[in-house]
Amino acid sequence: MKGYALQTRVHEAMKTAFVEVDKIQGEFDPAEYIHFIVGNILTGLCFGGKYTFEDKEVDFILKKKDLLFDKLGSGAVEDFIPGLKYIYKSDVTKALKEFAHDVFDVYISNKLKEAEETFDEDNIRHFTDTLILARKEALAEDGADTNYFTDQRLVMTLVDIFLGGIDTSRFTLQGLILHMVAFPDIQEKVQEEIDRVVGKDRLPGIDDRPNLSYTEAVLHESMRLSTVVPLGIQHMTICDTEVGGYKIPKGTAVNINHWALHNDPDAWEEVERFMPERYLDENGKLGPKPKNWLPFSAGKRVCLGEFVAKPQLHLIFACLMQRFKWKMVSGRCPDMEQIGHFVKRYNPNKVIVEKRL
Repeated sequence: MKGYALQTRVHEAMKTAFVEVDKIQGEFDPAEYIHFIVGNILTGLCFGGKYTFEDKEVDFILKKKDLLFDKLGSGAVEDFIPGLKYIYKSDVTKALKEFAHDVFDVYISNKLKEAEETFDEDNIRHFTDTLILARKEALAEDGADTNYFTDQRLVMTLVDIFLGGIDTSRFTLQGLILHMVAFPDIQEKVQEEIDRVVGKDRLPGIDDRPNLSYTEAVLHESMRLSTVVPLGIQHMTICDTEVGGYKIPKGTAVNINHWALHNDPDAWEEVERFMPERYLDENGKLGPKPKNWLPFSAGKRVCLGEFVAKPQLHLIFACLMQRFKWKMVSGRCPDMEQIGHFVKRYNPNKVIVEKRL
């Protein structure tokens, strides 16, 4: 049922976006529409409700975060001289505090309060309700550690799911569209597969995914070549350990270099080439995940959103490919350069769509 709830959210967001994209004539930047689709889905899953394209609630959050990314790119002087934070606040630190207040203390906190006021344990509507129910059940248990269910913890959990899921998904989808523009022959193969498996009378669904292997392989290859979070999320060792002969003491900050893994010429044949077939077996079905393909990290601290993000991205991508043919003005190529440091995103690109249905 959870998968079909996601499917319903995706289809609702896609239909709303289709109405807007169908109005477009000529060139346009698809980023705004991709941001709306992803933001609409995750807002609905986390907090409930439906959003129109004119509703700027989600857009407000995303624009504030993009501005923050721009400022964070150069780093803060307090990162290099920690003692300064007690006597001086750089513009980067001020921007970070402003963002935390507007998004954490106001937006997400208000969503939690609204959900608590209308909470009904017999009608769990969204992820926030699930957290509230978990807290209620914990409080009812004797000896339960309720420190894990404070308002602050619940807010931060929602922040992780909501903001983390939005950024990686929207920038991944932008890369997918640009790759389809750059490789029209691959786009045509994706659309042939979708037409054969799904047809044109309904949107692709969760149950179609096992039969859309080439479409999934294209998603995987785009995620490899457009590594959105090159160094992943920083973690800390909980004990003394050893990796590759190097001793790493307890309490050491560690990162996985995802970009290096995804661009290792010893691990990938023709490493710079966009080649979806590398993920398929001899029968054209999706094969085992390559050990060097780790966009969601690995181990016990692997991204918790992987099992939602992958089917969500596949559904959105399949719906966009089913509905539209994507291209650029003749003679122009997409700018695939990624900007940013911690999170990589794309320079604006104007494309053209042709309705296929």
